[in-house]
Amino acid sequence: MILWLLAIAAAIALAAYLLAANSRAYVARTAARFPPTGRFIDADGVRLHVREAGPEGAPRMLLIHGASSNLLELWGPLAEEFSPLHRVIAYDRPGMGHSERAKRGAHTMGSQARAAARVLEQTGQGPAILVAHSLGAGVALRLALDHPQLVSGLVLIAPACNPYPWKPAWWARLSATPIIGNLFCSLIIPWLGPPLSPSSVANNFWPAPVPVNYLEEAGVPMVFKPRGFRASAFDVVASNAEFGAQQPRYGELFTPTIIITAEKDKIVSPKRHARALAVDMPAAELVIAPDTGHMPHRLRTDLIIAAIRRVNEMTSATAPD
Repeated sequence: MILWLLAIAAAIALAAYLLAANSRAYVARTAARFPPTGRFIDADGVRLHVREAGPEGAPRMLLIHGASSNLLELWGPLAEEFSPLHRVIAYDRPGMGHSERAKRGAHTMGSQARAAARVLEQTGQGPAILVAHSLGAGVALRLALDHPQLVSGLVLIAPACNPYPWKPAWWARLSATPIIGNLFCSLIIPWLGPPLSPSSVANNFWPAPVPVNYLEEAGVPMVFKPRGFRASAFDVVASNAEFGAQQPRYGELFTPTIIITAEKDKIVSPKRHARALAVDMPAAELVIAPDTGHMPHRLRTDLIIAAIRRVNEMTSATAPD
């Protein structure tokens, strides 16, 4: 019996060693494959990775990505289009991509909004149009509520912003669990995450197919770095309570806003989030992007571009003389 126990313990130790070695190698490979593309700023003692394009002093646009993502998600389809006449700014949200994360409170919408505010404060002058996807839309709304002087308009793509009656995904709950979650993210995610990512990405694009080269263009392999994966999990687990706290304030926002959503979305319910938000916000317009699932910005980029231009026109019309 003792020999069997020793053999089992040795097998567990060997498996943990191999998984840890694989994790270190995965992080190193991913860092070499997707190096930082911008500069780093200090946001209340935390380094955030920021990328910019376009003329300094031009009207500003801030891109805010969602969960399990990085700044490449929105940069790819939008930066080239708008950078000739706009100052386009994107950043990796705290803990994701190449950004660091505060040790306490980083999961709250208030903290996330402060980080976005620091990005805007250190990248130019004047308010910006916020273009935000999924959970990033919740951050954009909180930024508009808490720092209205920094926001001129909102374009919210497949937004996640309202409380919901079900539990977050199992992987998020497990990843956010003390000790076990750290082991899960450090040992298992870099091993199982990459081979399972195509099916997960397919759910985001359903009912449309995944565009060719999307995983590379959007830096999807960075999602499975242990620290980033766990950071995103904490944001997702906290989202229900955080959305519940700020949703009653949405009626205060008269910011020019366009909300883009699909009819059906496997990741975020359009009825509970986008459509309800359009009712709550007095100045919001709702645009339906058929058959785009959770990814209208990738499948119907033309609608996103038109929405940004429309909000830009609205902000120009309402700007003081």
